[in-house]
Amino acid sequence: MSELLLDMSVVRIDGDTQPRTAINPGIVQEYAEAMQAGVEFPPITVVHDGATYWLVDGFHRFFAHRRLNRQQIKAEVVAGELADARWLSVAANKAHGLRRTNDDKAKAVIRAIKLKPDLSNPAIAEHVGVGEAMVRRYRESLETRKSTSDPSGSSLTNLQKRVGRDGKRYPARSTKRRGSRRAGGIARNAFKPVRIGGAPARMTALNLPHDPIMGARTLIELFDADYLRALITFLTKHLEGVAA
Repeated sequence: MSELLLDMSVVRIDGDTQPRTAINPGIVQEYAEAMQAGVEFPPITVVHDGATYWLVDGFHRFFAHRRLNRQQIKAEVVAGELADARWLSVAANKAHGLRRTNDDKAKAVIRAIKLKPDLSNPAIAEHVGVGEAMVRRYRESLETRKSTSDPSGSSLTNLQKRVGRDGKRYPARSTKRRGSRRAGGIARNAFKPVRIGGAPARMTALNLPHDPIMGARTLIELFDADYLRALITFLTKHLEGVAA
């Protein structure tokens, strides 16, 4: 790992490496004010794949630099691929920075399981910085959804071996629980309404400030130009309709 002074323009934030559920605009503003006052912040962490610098840790610091229109930022550079950046991102902020919310932890656990499904619960818990029980709970939930959507009724994940913290492979524990069916072979969820329709639209959780200018800056930092143009068009039509 080496420390470099990078141009802000070369740091990529669109690689699905954001470890939190949302950027907190208030924290970005607080960091920016502290930087203006001369407070020295730790460098951000990026993964360099030989061509691209993927931001892994330090999103609030990055946006604070952008708010101050700074052209460069200190960064610890780790060699690796985008997959490595995504894996490292789920461990970001577990011991420093803005305290993670429960939703942040849940997002990190689910992403870690999906990135490395063959890794054991204790190994994932140690990497993400959460309790093993939390990892087990979300893995069981994910495997239940997978087995429910599998017409054959089998879950391949239950048949795979998992890699422990020692690097050895161990048989995966079955996530099936006793008493999942009632007398007569009727499942507990037999009368549960079936959800139909397409997959839900992708969403980003936001905490927008009441100040419209600050709110606009937050949207500019998080979304691309096409999204913002479509948003403006819709809002303009809506307001014109209200005014009429």
